[in-house]
Amino acid sequence: MRFRLAGLLFLAVVWGGLLPAAAQTPTMTADRGSSVAQGPATYVIQNIRVEGIEQERTKDYVIQSSGLSAGDEIQLPAGDAVAEAIRSIYALRLFSDVAIYREEAQGSGITLVIRVKPEPTLNTYRFEGIKGRHEDDLDKKVPLLKGRPVRPSDVERTKTIIKDFYAEKGYLRTEVDVDRTVTSDNRVQLVFNVNRGEEMEVERIRFLGNERFDDGDLRDAMEETRENKWWRFWKGEKFKEDKYEEDLQKVVDYYNAKGYYDAQVVKDSVYYLNSEGIGIDVTVKEGRRYYVREIDWQGNTVFPDRVLTQQLGLQEGDPYNGKRIEQNVMGNRKGTDISGMYMNRGYMRAQIQPTVRVVGEDSLDITFEVREGDVYTFGDITITGNTKTKDHVIRRELYTVPGERFSRNSIQESIRRLMQLNYFTRESLAAGPNVNVDQQEKEADLTYNVKESGSDQLELSGTWSQFGLVLQLGFTFNNFSAQNLFDPGAWRPLPSGDGQKLSVNVRTNGSFFQNYNLSFTEPWFGGNPTPIGGSISYSKYTRSVFDGDDDNGVFQNFGTNFFVRHRLDWPDDKFSIGTNVGYQFYNNQEQLFTSVPEGTSHSVTLRQSLTRNSQDNPMFPRRGSKMELSVEVAPPFGDLVQYHKWRFNTNWNLPIGEKFSIGIGTNFGYIGSITGDPVQFEEFEVGGTPFDNRGVNFGTEQIYMRGYPQRVIGPVTRIGGDLRPTGGSILNKYTSEFRWMAVQSQQLQAQPYLFLDAANTWDSFETYNPQQLFRSAGLGVKLFLPIVGMIEFTYGYNFDPYIPLEQGDTGEKDWTFQFSLGQGF
Repeated sequence: MRFRLAGLLFLAVVWGGLLPAAAQTPTMTADRGSSVAQGPATYVIQNIRVEGIEQERTKDYVIQSSGLSAGDEIQLPAGDAVAEAIRSIYALRLFSDVAIYREEAQGSGITLVIRVKPEPTLNTYRFEGIKGRHEDDLDKKVPLLKGRPVRPSDVERTKTIIKDFYAEKGYLRTEVDVDRTVTSDNRVQLVFNVNRGEEMEVERIRFLGNERFDDGDLRDAMEETRENKWWRFWKGEKFKEDKYEEDLQKVVDYYNAKGYYDAQVVKDSVYYLNSEGIGIDVTVKEGRRYYVREIDWQGNTVFPDRVLTQQLGLQEGDPYNGKRIEQNVMGNRKGTDISGMYMNRGYMRAQIQPTVRVVGEDSLDITFEVREGDVYTFGDITITGNTKTKDHVIRRELYTVPGERFSRNSIQESIRRLMQLNYFTRESLAAGPNVNVDQQEKEADLTYNVKESGSDQLELSGTWSQFGLVLQLGFTFNNFSAQNLFDPGAWRPLPSGDGQKLSVNVRTNGSFFQNYNLSFTEPWFGGNPTPIGGSISYSKYTRSVFDGDDDNGVFQNFGTNFFVRHRLDWPDDKFSIGTNVGYQFYNNQEQLFTSVPEGTSHSVTLRQSLTRNSQDNPMFPRRGSKMELSVEVAPPFGDLVQYHKWRFNTNWNLPIGEKFSIGIGTNFGYIGSITGDPVQFEEFEVGGTPFDNRGVNFGTEQIYMRGYPQRVIGPVTRIGGDLRPTGGSILNKYTSEFRWMAVQSQQLQAQPYLFLDAANTWDSFETYNPQQLFRSAGLGVKLFLPIVGMIEFTYGYNFDPYIPLEQGDTGEKDWTFQFSLGQGF
C-alpha cells in the first residue's frame, strides 16, 4: 500500500477544516429574524453599532475593517457591500461568527448592527506525552501565543507541525489529540496529547527493472534514504519524505553519469512492513546507453572550443555523463568549472546552456550556447561587524580591489586569508560577502560581514616535572597594536586591532627553576605582506634533578632569534620564503642536563625555509595543504656548535561533506655534521606531548607523538644506572586523522577525531630502516576556547613495545591518556 505523508496530512487538514468553514457561513438578516432582502433597494447608512464585544476601541476597529461608514449608500440584498464587509471582518482572525443586521429604517435611512462572536483567547497550552528538548523545540514552532485568539485552523496547524516534527525524526505514525477547555470568560486551555508511536526505519529498499546495475549500486546512489543495517547500530535509517524525493532523482543522476541519458523512475511505492519498519520499491526504466557523437560551442569568444571542451571533461566518443556536465559547467569543488572560468575573467553574468539531441540509436550531439555578457569590475568594498580589528588589517588581506576585474577566485582567496587570521567566526566568513550588482556601471559592490571572535589567550596552569610543581602564566595577544601603546584610550585592556602578535610567558618552580619568554610578530612590515619578528628567552636551574645529588649544579640558557618572511608571486601567491637568525648560549655546570655538553656552549644558526600554505583554517583545517622545506646551518666558527639540519613537513586536508574531513601529514628530518665531528645538539627525540616536555629539554628537538610517553622513541644510552635518550639524526613520522567539526561557535570550537600515527628516529644511515616504526591509534578531541586557547585530549594505544625511561612504566602495549595545552601534536 503506497502512501505519501504530505498527502495524508493535507487531506486531514482539509477534512478537518470543512466543518469550521460550514459553521462560519456569513448570515445577513433584517429586524432580528427576517431577511434583509425584501427586494432590491438603495439605503443610506445612518448609524452602525457593534454587538458581542465590550471594548469601544475594538468596536471602532471592527467598523473600520468592515469598510462601511455612516452616509454610505448600499443596495440590499443585491449589493456586495455587506458581503464584502463580513469577509473583511473574518479576515481579522478574531471572530468565529460574524453577522450584519438591519435594526430599523426611517425612509431610506437604516441602522446596521454588526454582531460578532469573538474567538476564545489562549490561556495556556501544553504537550502531553513528550518533554525536554522536544517540548522546547515545538514551543518555538507552533503558532500559539498566550492572550491571542485561537481559531480552529490554528489548532489544526499546530497538530500538523507536531506530526511533521516527529515525521522528520522517523515517527511516521504520530497521533495528536486535542483537549479543549473554554472558561466562562472566553479563554481556552489546550492540551495536545502526543502519541509518537514506534520509530519507523527503512528496513528494505528494492529496485525493479534494473539490469545494468544491481540494487546495491542504486542504494548507494541514495544519500539520505538507506536501509537499516545491524552493523550501523549508531545511526537509525529514518525515512524523510523530502530527502526521499531528492534520492529518487539521485538514482536517475547515477544512470545519467553512466551514459543512460533517458533513464527514469517510472514508479515508486512506500509501504509499512510492520509496526516499526517500512519498505520501498522503486521501478526504473534504464533505457539505452548513449555516447557523445559531437560537442559544439556557440557564442564563445573569450575561450576557444578546445579549452572549453577540455574543462568539460568529455570527449567525442565518451559515454554520456550528465553529472559531469553539470558539475564542470556550473560548479565543482576544484573551482575549474566553465562558469568559474568566465567569472574569473570578469564575466560574472555569463550563461552556458546545454542542448542534448539524440542522433541514431545510441548517439548524442551536445550543443552549448554561451552568452558571455559584459565584463564587470569590483566596485565599493565595505567591511561591517569589526568592533576590534581595524579596517586596514582586513583590507590588506583582501584580493578584491575596487576597479579590478571581477573574479570568483579573488573572493574565495580573500575569505581563506581572513580565516587564516583567526580573528572572526567561521560562520560569518563562510557565507561570503554580500554582492550588490550595479548594472549601469557594470560594477559589483561587496560587503564583508564579519563577526569578531576571541583570539587572545590566557594560560594559567601547573604541571609536575623533575623539579616538582611548575607553575605557568602566559599571555598571547593575537591582535595586538604596538602603535597605540602610548594612547591611554586604546587600553581595553591592552591596545589591539593592528594584527600584531605579542606573547609573554613565565614558568617557575620558585628558586630552583625560572623560565621567561617574550616574542613579537608584525605580519605586515612596511605595508607589505612581509612578517618580521623575534623572540628572547632565558632559563635558569640551580640544582641537579636527575641524580638527586646536593651539589650546586647550575644550568643557564639564553636564546634569541629574528625572522623575516616574504610572500612570493611565483609559482603562486601561496608560497613564501623565510629567513631566521638565532643565537643560543648554554652554561651547564656539574652536567645538570645530559642532553647538553658540560661547560659553556654557543651556537649561531641561519635557517632558510620555503613554504606553501593553502589551508582554509590555521587551527581546524578542512581543505587545502601546507608544505615546508627548510635547511638550518650552524657554522663551525671557533668554538661554536656546528651542524646542518634538513626538514620537510607536509599536511594534506580533504573535506568530506559539511562536517567531516581527513588529514594526512608527514614529517621528515635529518641532521648531520659539517666538520665530521659528532653532532651534540638539536637531534630528534620522539614521544609525549608539549605539556609533558614543558621546560625541561634543551639542546634537542622534541617531536610529539600520541600514545607514547615523552622521549621514549629513538636511541638511548645508559648513564650511571639510568637509561637516557640520546636523540636521533634521522626522523620519519606519519600522521592521519578522521575529524568531525562537532561545535563551531563563538564560545567554543570542538573537533573530535580518530588518529593513526607512526614514527621513529635513527642515529645513522647504517641503522636506518623506514619500515621499523612505532605505531599508535586512538581517539582525541581538540577544543578551542577564546581565552584559554587550544586544549587537546587524546586516548591512544601503542601497538609496539618500547624501552621505558621512567619508574613504573613497563613499556608494554597499553592505552595512554595524554593532554596538551596551547600547542597540538
